[in-house]
Amino acid sequence: MTLPTSGEVVAALRDAGWLLEQDTARALGAGGFHVMQGKAFPDPDDATVSREVDVHGYRQLYRDDELSFSVGLRVLAECKQSSMPYVVVGGPASRYELERDRKEQHFRFPTVETGRTELGDGRAQLHCTRAREYLGIDKLPGNPWEGGFLGTQLTRLDRKQTWLADNRGIFTSLVHPLAKALTYFRSQANRTSYVMHRPGQEWASIDFYYPVVVTSAPVFAVDVMSENVEAVEVPWAAVTREIKSAKVDGQFNIDVVSAGSLSTYLADRVNKFGNAVAEIASNDPQRFVSHQDHEYAPRLNS
Repeated sequence: MTLPTSGEVVAALRDAGWLLEQDTARALGAGGFHVMQGKAFPDPDDATVSREVDVHGYRQLYRDDELSFSVGLRVLAECKQSSMPYVVVGGPASRYELERDRKEQHFRFPTVETGRTELGDGRAQLHCTRAREYLGIDKLPGNPWEGGFLGTQLTRLDRKQTWLADNRGIFTSLVHPLAKALTYFRSQANRTSYVMHRPGQEWASIDFYYPVVVTSAPVFAVDVMSENVEAVEVPWAAVTREIKSAKVDGQFNIDVVSAGSLSTYLADRVNKFGNAVAEIASNDPQRFVSHQDHEYAPRLNS
């Protein structure tokens, strides 16, 4: 039997996607993430079934042992080797999309009490602000709520006699597995009942998740709301899909990234935002585990 040449071995590994996973892991490591390939987790819909995410990366942004909490970034990457382009079809993110709470962000308290209005007879109306607004992270560069293009459909082009758009397998092999992974890892972050945080008795994990499809193929975005509909090659694009199953339920946002742009994506989309969050946390860590505003709490408790 004639053994394959070195080039043939590498080509076979590349075609099978093994090297894409290695490249993705290396890019995450270079970006400051602790990386694990083939990270297993139980299927949220059937705990007897083991699933895995191709590449898992976690970067701790800030940790405070005295306050018993940490802030981190978690990248969940599915890697797809392909010579055929992926196309994200959509338009400008809607107002609803920009304002809704995201499953990809996990806070100790989803809202913070910032005031109250006395109604008489011992009754009062509490005023609350969403955590991202209270912390000011919705205005940071690279934040997930800053708008722009958002896809609602994801497909792949196949070359037959002509180019054909084919989304078979997209949902089952990419979208649903990432939603399952996000659902599981999010469930592991402590978020107890809506009471004051108790340092030393419980740990609070504030995490920002990035479910990502990393593909060796080019990525195109098609803005169907534009006057002139065109397919524009982009380094990455976001897509949103709703999923309904026993345990995986809700709207999930996923980024589709061209492998050649992964390092830039991590720097400009993920770590730029993460570094800014880390600075806020280091300046005032208490804000991340408060359910009442600093100025308001003393008056409320008096």
